[in-house]
This record gives sequence, structure tokens and C-alpha cells, in this order.
Amino acid sequence: MTPRTVALIGGVTACAAALSVAVVLSVDWSESALYDPARILLFGPREAFAAAQTSPKFSRVELALFLLTGASFVASGLFTWTNRPRDLAGPLFVVAGMVWLACCVRRSSDPMLFTAGAVLTNIYLPVMLPILLGFPTGRLHQSWERWYVRACWVLAVFGVSAEWLFFDPREVPAPHRSTSVNLLLIRHDAVLADRIQLTVGAAAVLLAITIIAVVIKRWRSGTAAYRAGFTPIMVLATVAGVSTLWVLATAARFPGSVHAWTLNLRYIPLVLLPTAIAFGQVRYRMARAAVGDAMVEIGAAPISSGFVEALRRALHDPTLALWTYDAERGGYVDDAGNIRELPRGGGHRVATILERDGAATAALVYDKQLQNEPELLAAVRGATELALDHERLRNDLQAQLAEVRRSRERIVAAGDAERRRVERDLHDGAQQRLVAAALLLRRAQRAADTETQGDLVTRGAAELDTALTELRELARGVFPPILAERGLTAALTSLAERSPLPVRIHGTLVPRPPAGVELAAYFIAAEAVTNAAKHSGATHVDIEVCLVDDTVRMTIADDGCGGAQIRPGGGLSGLSDRAAVLGGRLNVDSASDAGTVLTATLPVHSGDAP
Repeated sequence: MTPRTVALIGGVTACAAALSVAVVLSVDWSESALYDPARILLFGPREAFAAAQTSPKFSRVELALFLLTGASFVASGLFTWTNRPRDLAGPLFVVAGMVWLACCVRRSSDPMLFTAGAVLTNIYLPVMLPILLGFPTGRLHQSWERWYVRACWVLAVFGVSAEWLFFDPREVPAPHRSTSVNLLLIRHDAVLADRIQLTVGAAAVLLAITIIAVVIKRWRSGTAAYRAGFTPIMVLATVAGVSTLWVLATAARFPGSVHAWTLNLRYIPLVLLPTAIAFGQVRYRMARAAVGDAMVEIGAAPISSGFVEALRRALHDPTLALWTYDAERGGYVDDAGNIRELPRGGGHRVATILERDGAATAALVYDKQLQNEPELLAAVRGATELALDHERLRNDLQAQLAEVRRSRERIVAAGDAERRRVERDLHDGAQQRLVAAALLLRRAQRAADTETQGDLVTRGAAELDTALTELRELARGVFPPILAERGLTAALTSLAERSPLPVRIHGTLVPRPPAGVELAAYFIAAEAVTNAAKHSGATHVDIEVCLVDDTVRMTIADDGCGGAQIRPGGGLSGLSDRAAVLGGRLNVDSASDAGTVLTATLPVHSGDAP
């Protein structure tokens, strides 16, 4: 709580307390004053003298109820003011509470205080009416609402004052004679006063019926989210309006039917009405807490079910929906996969677009009433964005795990295929040479003449040399010795010398990357050169290698026919897996008839082992 808020609460509370003490001290507790009909609180002169037929006596219970009502206005206003400082509801309730408390000076025997209290009798009503009509902000948006409030001001100020202009309470017969001095009195004229009071009463009846009809209509036509906060206000405002109509009807047609105990009942809806407004604020605070509880649903259920349902419960909005953006279809889709149009115009629903890196990802569609709660809406939006990020990361992780499984299967299959190739090359190549050499040497042992023996030995030695060459080539294909001895650049140069295509090497690696990175880069280059020679029809290959930001970047480009793609089980798929094992990636750019460019990026910190 900020120092400004503390000062506001302290200042208003001190003023309300001082005013309460002042009005209590102004009350005349003499027997005649307690039964004085002109001093009955909250009533006009006609209603007061009608109620006096049952001899109501002002008591400390009624005083306590009156002060409690004023305190409820002020406390609810402070609560609303501090929680929603941009709205008018809080200040209006505080002012209404202060005016309410000041009305109690009507119980004083001082003519000036009595007259002031009589004039202030209904001023609190037009002060608080904007809260009912403009719930929850307290701001009026329609012209008829402003005219209605103006009419209430005219009735509360000039209508009530006019009732006392020709009414002297001391001249009116009653079970207990009034001793109050009316300073507004021009002259006592019972007929004229009666006509004025009936006219003012009829206007009050019309205004009361209007406000009752308006709050009931708004409740019936409101959405679920609006009703959740407006229902208590509607009920209490209706009860207060009906009680007012009863009092006015009693004064007009049924004098003497108001009992003393019913006078205290009129305070109950007025005590609870400000509390109902505060309930609306507490409801949104509880909703913000419930939004936090909804975060528990993340990870426990898909975002389309558990999380959205938790938001609906928290906001009392069963219409809330979360639509995700489908870039391929160019629109927002609901849980069923149907394209939906975002609400526009003056409907009951609005939408908030959720973005990530400037691109739309989803739309949160909710009741328009939530726009009056920017803090709550920000909490909902933040929770939804976090839930969407969680869902995206979970989907990415599942996709990565699936790719890891497939990559593992491809690596195992590639390893098996490589072992079969080595076995085949040994069987068809070096092994056959060695068998042939062994047969020639055995024949040489059995040869009778020296010339034949020498010829067989020469042929056997040639077979051994050929077998040795093939074994070296095979070993160089598994792991070229020059790679370990002199590094990647030298190994690529050796690869270029053996290639049937012209291969040009650009760039060097200083310092040398780890052995595992060098080996992966070599095999990627070797496979690319082999593919270019066998399948692309290229005339040359360019290999550029460099070290950029602790990452080996190698580009292999040919001028062949293009069309190369990474396909499951293909050679490029194996190279991509090899790069992925080191935390790198392999990109293929191979448009048709435009050659092929392979770009491999391998982080050096991942290749610590060969």
C-alpha cells in the first residue's frame, strides 16, 4: 500500500469519524424531541407525519443503524477507491456516505441544523445513482442516464426544499406536537403544501419505478459474467426501491399503516448496497487469485480443456474461449478445428490477440464486462501466454523426442549398413586378394622349376600389394589417418585429390576443433562429394570451411542438377543425424537445375570425443 493510499484512507476515515461524532452530539435526546414527527430521518414532511401516527420514537438502535449505514458507504467507497482509482464508484460512495451522515443533524433542536438536515434528506440518492447505472465503473455512457440523474438532483434538492416552503410542522396536528422550526417556511398553507408534496411524491414514485425496471432489465439481459457481480446490487436496489414505494404509497393513501419497527427495516438494504458494490471488487480480486490457481492446470491437462475451464470458473464467464491461430488456413480455429471469426462491433464478447515475436498465436475471447478490469485481464492474458508457451514447449519436446527416436533408429540402421559394407568390401576385396595370394604362394612351394616358382611368387606379391592398398582405402574410409595427424583441412585436401570431380577447398580451421567435430565434418564432405559425383552431373565442387563464434561452418556447393532432399533412410538423412548428435544442423538448398548447397554448422563444444 502506497503512502498516498494510506493518507487517503486516513484522511477520509478521520473526516467520517469527526462528522459522526458531530451529528451524535447534535441529537436532542429530550422526550419531546424523540417523538417529534418532523425529525424522522430520510422522510419528507408528508411521509414523516404519516409515520408519526403510530408514535415512532427515535432510539439509540436507529441511531446505530443510521451510523452503520453511513460507515458502510464510506468504507465501501474507500475500498473501491483504493482498488480502482480510475473509476468514479469509490469517490461517489464516499461523498454519499458523508452526505448521509450529515442528514442526522435533522434530529437537532437547532433550527439551522434541523433545516439543513431536512434539505439533505435525499441528496445521497442522486450521488450514488451513477454507481447503479454505470456499474461497475460509475461512469454514465447514455444520454438518458445523464438526464435521469439530473432529474433526481432536481427532485432531491428543489423538490424536497419546496415541500417545506409552505409547511410548518408546528401547525400540523399529530399524536406528539412538533417543536421543530423550519427556516425555509414562507407561510403555512396546508392545501398548497399538500399539493406540492403529492407532486414531489408522484415524481419520486416514477423515478423509483424507473430505477427498479432498469436494474432488473440489465440483470436479465446481462451476460453470465455481468450477472455474477451485478446480482447482489440488483436485489438490494430492488428491495430499497420497493420499500421506498411502500413508504410513499403509505403517505399518500394509507396514513397510519407504517409501524415503528418497519422504519428500521429500511436501513438494511441501504447498509448492504455499498457492501454489494465492494463484493464486486472482491470478486475480481478473488478471480485474480483463481487465475493463479488455474496455473496448476498447466501440465495436468491439455490447454484446450483443463486450463480454459479453470479460467471460466475463475472469471464466472462460461463463454470464455481460446482460439489458436492456424497460419496455413489463415484464421483462428476453435477446439473442434473450425475457423472462427473474431467478435467485432458492439456485441457482448470481445477478443484479445496474443502474439509471440510479432506474430499472432491465439485469441482470447471473453465477456465484454472484463474490459472494466484491466488488472484482472492482464493476469488472464499473462497466464494464457504462459500456458501457450508451456503447450508449445511440450509439443516441441515431444516432437524432438520422436525425432530422437527416429534418429536413433537411423543411426543404428546406418551402423548396421556400414558394418555390412565393410564386411562386403573385406570379403569381395582384400579377403579375395589374400586368398589368391595364399594359393599362388602354395603353388610356388610345389613348383618344380625356378622360373615358374618366381612367377608365382611375383603374382602372389602383387596380390598382397593390391590387398594392402584396398585395406588402406577401406581404413581411410572408416577413419582417415591424415585427419587425426594433420586435421580437417588436410583431410579435405586428400579427399579432393582422390575425387573424380574437381574439388576446391577454401578456408582453414585455426585452432583445430575437437576430433569428433572434425570427423563429422569430414564424413559430411565425403558423402556430399560422392553424391555430386554419382547423381548430380556436376562439373566441380567447392568446399568452404571456417570457424565462426565457436562453431564450425562448412559449405559444400556443386553445380549439378539439384533436387536433393533429406529423406528418411537417405544419405543426407544420415548426415543430418550425425550433425544433430553434436548439437548442430545440416541445411540443404537444392532447387531444381540450380545445383546443391549443403551447409553444416557444428558447435565445437559438443565434439569432445571422436
